[in-house]
Amino acid sequence: MEHHHENTSKKTVNVIGGFLGAGKTTLVNYILSYMIDKKIDVLVREYGAVSIDDMLINLKKENIHVFTNIHIHEDPQILLYHYFHKLHDKTLKNPFDHLLMEASGLDTPEGLIHLFFLGHMQELYQLGSYIAIVDAEYGQVNLNEYKVARHQIAFADVILLNKTDLADEEETDNLEKRIHSINSMAKIYRTQYGRVKLDNIMNIDLYKQLKDLSNNSKEEENSVDNIKTVVLSNNRPMDKEKANEWIQNLFVTYGNKLLRSKGFFYFKNDDYKYEFQAVRKTYHSKADKRWEDNEERKSVVVLIAEGEIDSVMLQESFSLCN
Repeated sequence: MEHHHENTSKKTVNVIGGFLGAGKTTLVNYILSYMIDKKIDVLVREYGAVSIDDMLINLKKENIHVFTNIHIHEDPQILLYHYFHKLHDKTLKNPFDHLLMEASGLDTPEGLIHLFFLGHMQELYQLGSYIAIVDAEYGQVNLNEYKVARHQIAFADVILLNKTDLADEEETDNLEKRIHSINSMAKIYRTQYGRVKLDNIMNIDLYKQLKDLSNNSKEEENSVDNIKTVVLSNNRPMDKEKANEWIQNLFVTYGNKLLRSKGFFYFKNDDYKYEFQAVRKTYHSKADKRWEDNEERKSVVVLIAEGEIDSVMLQESFSLCN
């Protein structure tokens, strides 16, 4: 785990994902109408030839970037990686503070989040949050029929359960329970027309998000979707070498089953909080924030796993890293 100071010139990106018709463009418009003091560009991922330009308000043409390049013989993630780099260079003349990326309804979130772990992306951009929007009316149907809809929830930092005015309250309660059993790390906000307090969704603070989570995977065995959240914690200061070894073992043992992992570490004789994030086996960590005086010092790692994972054994081994 490396110790470095965060580059403040990075551009923050919010990825807005969710299944077809969930309300992604409506949320983009809502964010644009409230963040008028910032220079915001929008990147739209599209598979079809439908132009989205005329659906976006408060934005000049030059601030909308539509990425449609889909080639059968090329990896869309690599194309998107190069596109992000070109966008960074292009905007030196016309700079933006913030980028909203509206994903296609069929985009796999794994590729989009993994992008921020690759090559020079970490120097140029930082992921503020991956926001998943779920349609309250059709959410259950989509989750039943499409793996991509389940993964959009599993990878999310925050979830908007949208169009609640169109759905039956009991059905919405059941859908929220199901979403929570897939991903109990992400906060769920019920919305209409994507209206939500922007502070709650734009920049997710890792410590605030994870510090109060508890391991309730036993009471929430999720047989329907085979995806669950495992929370590991350790209140004693940890040994850095042992923790590094534990992480290596974690990815050797469970790498492909771990959809998304996050955490922070409290190390012996160190005033810095080490943050950790991963997509499958790809992870990075950083220590750019000191523990604040009022913060409870502890280590917490949260795993969102697909398939069988021995949470009891993981907690035992995590507790031995002192």
